[in-house]
Amino acid sequence: MSLVIQNLTKLIDGHQTLDAISFSIAPGQIIGVIGRNGVGKTTLFRTINGQYLTDAGTVLLDNQVVVDQPALRTQLSFVDPQANFFRGATAQQVQWYYQAAYPDFDNAKFTTLLERYHLPLNRKLRHFSKGMFGLFTIILSVCTQAQYLFLDEPLDGLDVLIRKNILSILIDEAATGQRSIIIASHNLAELEGVIDRALMLKDGHLIHDYELETMRSQARKIQLVYRDKKIPAVVQQHGHVVSVSGRIIVVVFEDYTPALAAAIEATQPVFQERLPLSLTDLFMANLTDEQDFELLS
Repeated sequence: MSLVIQNLTKLIDGHQTLDAISFSIAPGQIIGVIGRNGVGKTTLFRTINGQYLTDAGTVLLDNQVVVDQPALRTQLSFVDPQANFFRGATAQQVQWYYQAAYPDFDNAKFTTLLERYHLPLNRKLRHFSKGMFGLFTIILSVCTQAQYLFLDEPLDGLDVLIRKNILSILIDEAATGQRSIIIASHNLAELEGVIDRALMLKDGHLIHDYELETMRSQARKIQLVYRDKKIPAVVQQHGHVVSVSGRIIVVVFEDYTPALAAAIEATQPVFQERLPLSLTDLFMANLTDEQDFELLS
């Protein structure tokens, strides 16, 4: 049962927050949605899950239009961390609500996970710490038994032990091969350790859909040193310059072929070295604007 997003478009206050975004997700994947603040990650999740009406485009599940088949929404779960309407309820009251909304809600798993992580069933959520509330929303999503779980900044502001617990829960769920987890996060270092794909948003558009294994085999991060401070045309044409310090240039090449390697060698750098490539490097390469740092030349 694949989830397909076709040309999803959303305007908010006259601004086109999402512009004809398309992608598909198969069961068993963990996908990261990355982009700068305000780029539309939360809007994307809210629109897919029906909290916002689409201005154009379609969400399909198992080749059926979700808006025409409300029962399909039980296969999508998004606990919006910015929604406060549950804050005055206890964990058990929220459980009752979700039992009504999700017919396959797993009560046994819910109780087991709350006990494992010492979350009180009868305490109101407004009295939970940030870490407790974050854990609770993950447990709630997991127990819906929905096939597609959408998580918005699930690791934000949490201590290292709680983050480890959350990631452990998510990896266990995806390991069954039956559920997919879509995570919007700025914590790129931890995200990279668990995701299979990264969807990169910029100015309301989906600009890249990276398969991480493919990216690691095709892309390179190279440090180059030249006698003068000029950046060769081939480097500017085929790479993303992520930093310049005097004569030292660090460049990300997303399609690093033998022909490109030979062309770079022909520019006669004084020194070149391959550096470890991370998701953060791809973020900086594609989303850094000129005003973010001054290129020295």
